[in-house]
Amino acid sequence: MLMLLIDAGNTRIKVSYLLNQFRQTEDLLVFEHDHIEKLHEWCKTLPETPSRAMGVNVAGEEIAVQIQNALPASCPVSWLTAQAKTMHLKNSYTNPQELGADRWMGLLGISEHRDNPALPAMLVSFGTATTVDAIDHDNTFMGGLIFPGVMLMRASLHKGTANLPAIDLRKSELPPAFPHSTHDAILSGIIAAQAGAIVRQWKAVQDQTGEPPQVYVTGGARHGVLPELLRLLNEIASVKGFATITVHEIESPVLDGLRIYARSEWNN
Repeated sequence: MLMLLIDAGNTRIKVSYLLNQFRQTEDLLVFEHDHIEKLHEWCKTLPETPSRAMGVNVAGEEIAVQIQNALPASCPVSWLTAQAKTMHLKNSYTNPQELGADRWMGLLGISEHRDNPALPAMLVSFGTATTVDAIDHDNTFMGGLIFPGVMLMRASLHKGTANLPAIDLRKSELPPAFPHSTHDAILSGIIAAQAGAIVRQWKAVQDQTGEPPQVYVTGGARHGVLPELLRLLNEIASVKGFATITVHEIESPVLDGLRIYARSEWNN
């Protein structure tokens, strides 16, 4: 049996599949919302006709309908939502289903990447919005942050003002502390806002749990923020007497979470 795994985000859709419970990571399809026809064509190339699909959707009902229409008639999609508990993961939200399903599955997905499950962990997703979510050593979701993503900050400054340019977001460069141009002032401001919010949450998790959280990041906009994030995190770690902090990059934690959940359902 072939099962599709679908992560329908605000801007892009990622699709992979399980064939007899094994995920085919090399066959990852990524496309924008206005190219959903690619899903229909991609399904024709699969080793079997998909008979089931499981996914998360934060892009709205219209996208869900378009995805379903692009799939074979024999392949219904089960859209998952956050629950009070999913496998080992526990949800502390007052209304568990209010939590975005992508954030929930992403947290489930990092469970296989954690090199020390006894420590708390944070998942930072650099998408249209940047989300910063934390789980403690007992796999309880502690809460998280949502704020405008890197490109959304860039676009809002350009479109919402008369004179500020749409800057190039260079990769892997530390921003200047004292910018001497408008371009660098915007660049430094965006990176400082992103990294500062993440570091604030890292410190909050450490204060709450007494342990330094492991940090996992995903999303295409992460590259420009990582150097400054690493610098700030290790500055704090040094003051607190912790070991050097490593930020782990993960490509598709939501699909990882869907695969973990799908396998558990498959076995049941």
